Amino acid sequence: MLAIALGANLATPSDLPVKTLIKVRPKVEEVICNWIKIYLKEDVVQDRLTLTSIFRWSPLFQTEPMGGPSNQPEYINAVLIVDGTRLSSLKPCEAAAIDLLERFLNLEKAFGRDRQQSSIPWGPRTLDIDLLAWGGLQVQNKQLTLPHPRLIERSFVVVPLGEALSSKSTYPRKIPSQKGWPE
Repeated sequence: MLAIALGANLATPSDLPVKTLIKVRPKVEEVICNWIKIYLKEDVVQDRLTLTSIFRWSPLFQTEPMGGPSNQPEYINAVLIVDGTRLSSLKPCEAAAIDLLERFLNLEKAFGRDRQQSSIPWGPRTLDIDLLAWGGLQVQNKQLTLPHPRLIERSFVVVPLGEALSSKSTYPRKIPSQKGWPE
């Protein structure tokens, strides 16, 4: 399973953050499909329905900025879970994860974000795409840290992640209170 977070709180010249995430969604799927195809050395083009069956998107969430300047606009956030037989046949490795990250950085740039120009940590951005986790892969270098170091500290990631994970399963059911167990 691969987990990816997306967020935006600045408009691009043509779109508000919500529209940016809507527009980038199919491009993220395309990047991932091409990336999987390259690492699995697939020459045959598969139909789009087969490729999209591995994507589980959270709903969009509006969230307060965390860190950075206090006057920045609220974010629009989402999480994508990628799984399925095609991804599971790809062994998680640092080189492939960094390659995927670089592809996402190119998408960010296409949507107006330039990480070299921004000197404000956790500042406003037109698009942010983060790799959260890929299976049990652990990476810690200048380019990438997996799993994401602040993954469980951020409700704007945890809540959409929970939604994406539960999109194909049944929700837990609360049972009546039990003697000896606090409610």
